[in-house]
Amino acid sequence: MPGPTRDQKSKEAAVLYTSLADLAVVTILFFFAVFTSSLTLLSEAIRVALMLLVEFYGLFVLRALHRDRLRRFRFGIGKVEQMCNLAIGAALLFSGFWVAHSVVAALLSVQAASTPLGLAAAAVISAVNLLINLLGWLAMAAAARDGDSAIYRAQLRARAVKLAASAIVQIAITIAALAKDPVVATLFDGIGAAFVAGVMVTIGFKMVAECLPDLLDHPLPGETKKEIEAALLSAGIAGEELLRLRTRCSGSLPQVELTLAPAGCASVTDYCRRVTAVENHLKDHLGGADVSVVVDARKPAET
Repeated sequence: MPGPTRDQKSKEAAVLYTSLADLAVVTILFFFAVFTSSLTLLSEAIRVALMLLVEFYGLFVLRALHRDRLRRFRFGIGKVEQMCNLAIGAALLFSGFWVAHSVVAALLSVQAASTPLGLAAAAVISAVNLLINLLGWLAMAAAARDGDSAIYRAQLRARAVKLAASAIVQIAITIAALAKDPVVATLFDGIGAAFVAGVMVTIGFKMVAECLPDLLDHPLPGETKKEIEAALLSAGIAGEELLRLRTRCSGSLPQVELTLAPAGCASVTDYCRRVTAVENHLKDHLGGADVSVVVDARKPAET
């Protein structure tokens, strides 16, 4: 079983180290959220905790992908990647709605603001969280490459959401800590929490809407089918050589499975050479399609 490349290890390390940093800071966030009675800090702590569970799940799948442990999935891992996206999006949605509900409840109940000392402590902890999110995003962005898996792209997107949300949280808590009027402090505390909720709901809804259709198998679009037919013709595959052609969408990428008759192949070496040539040709012409080509020597060529 091949091991991960250096580039893949750097991606895993970026996700792992940022997740461990989140694990350390989330405990502090919860403690100071309860201690300071800051709704903004509590909303950030809940969001980080929920996202942390999904981050570790995504890291597990990412490591399995890099070590080729998902070979048993016959039609690729598109659905696994989309399930990871769905989990991240659902966690964002759940967190956002919970925070929004908490903001409304706090404003309607005229909840008292935290003490100035408590808000100052919350601002310091929020700044630490912001720094961790910034360093984590920079590390993951530096490890990103063109053609990264959907799992890593989802992790990077989630980290960007964390960075943006924590920046707004920092601004809101700082203003609340500096405000002398308790009403103003409570208002800005609620504004910060409401903004975090809006960001989470928006991004979460977008991620869920993008991945849900790809969880079900569906036929390829007509244009994609025409591209496949043109690629087969340009590859020099005659009608009698093509025994079976199966296409589907499993995940966001098209899946193409060809079964060829051993026309013009006198040995196993010829079979392997022919399969490799056809696979490379189709992949070059079909972009990110998952292409599988086999030669069935037991069946005669169909006419």
